[in-house]
Amino acid sequence: MKIDKSKVKRILFITLSNIGDIVLTTPVISVLSGHFSDARLDVMVGPNGEELFKRHPAVFKVIVYNKRVSLGEKQRLIRKLRKVRYDLIVDMRNSLFPFLLGARYRTSPIQNIPRTVRHKKKQHLWKLKTIGLDVDDAPFYLHIAKEDLNFVEKIMGGLDKTKPIVAVSPGAKSEIKRWTKKGYTELISRLAGELSAHVIIVGDKVDKVLVKDIISAIKIDIVDLSGKTTLSQLAALLKKSHLVITNDSAPMHIGVAVGTKVLAIFGPTDPRLYGPTGANDRIMRKRLHCSPCEKAQCDFEHECMKYITSDEVFKTAKEMLSPYEP
Repeated sequence: MKIDKSKVKRILFITLSNIGDIVLTTPVISVLSGHFSDARLDVMVGPNGEELFKRHPAVFKVIVYNKRVSLGEKQRLIRKLRKVRYDLIVDMRNSLFPFLLGARYRTSPIQNIPRTVRHKKKQHLWKLKTIGLDVDDAPFYLHIAKEDLNFVEKIMGGLDKTKPIVAVSPGAKSEIKRWTKKGYTELISRLAGELSAHVIIVGDKVDKVLVKDIISAIKIDIVDLSGKTTLSQLAALLKKSHLVITNDSAPMHIGVAVGTKVLAIFGPTDPRLYGPTGANDRIMRKRLHCSPCEKAQCDFEHECMKYITSDEVFKTAKEMLSPYEP
């Protein structure tokens, strides 16, 4: 189905729920704002992702959708949105909203995506291709406000600018995606000790216990910001860093979106689908018979992560930081 662009004045973009998944859909907004610069663009997102869009220059309104609310509240939301009379709805959830809201144009929930289109970013963009929109070179975009940059400047202002800044995110929503605690402890010690790098640990509140265990085993001072930043502040922090080292997690996708070099550690998930896409990004993984398994629970002993050594990760990080120029 191809659309008549002249008839598109109001657009609703329905994105996903998890932060990393949401970031992977931001190129869709880049395409929509490019093709329909004069149209109203609203975004529907879960509560966790509201902050990523509320100050986005291309977004007119952010609609927070909580799937756990009552049926009555959902019906009220639908009635309210029907009054807007959206001309185009692009739905990453494959939900019933495009049909319930009666949009003139909408992406189909049934997609015959070619097998050659592997990465999730490209799969999301494929939906726009099916309605006749050009998606070539669509960039990620996260809006970083001045106050978020100021927040980061206060943190980094006193750091020695002749030394690299490395953001390390040892957590992940799923424990099975996490590299070993021992690996991160040894890696951070060597980054700070041998490379004199300023190491900043990032993550959400759920990662606090993990981070505390890592820090307690390290004798070198590092900055712990886990659970202490908003998503926008985290994006600003990663943008100002020289390298991000992370598991397959939201900070990995945010690091890619803001253009910082990313060293991503993969185990059960497939980097061909979810891996970093920057020209200078690197992936660490072990090619085992069982990996990637894409399972929520490991059938073995988590060898895909345990077999990745701190020596390997440190060597790659050192290569990515060299030559460091302040």
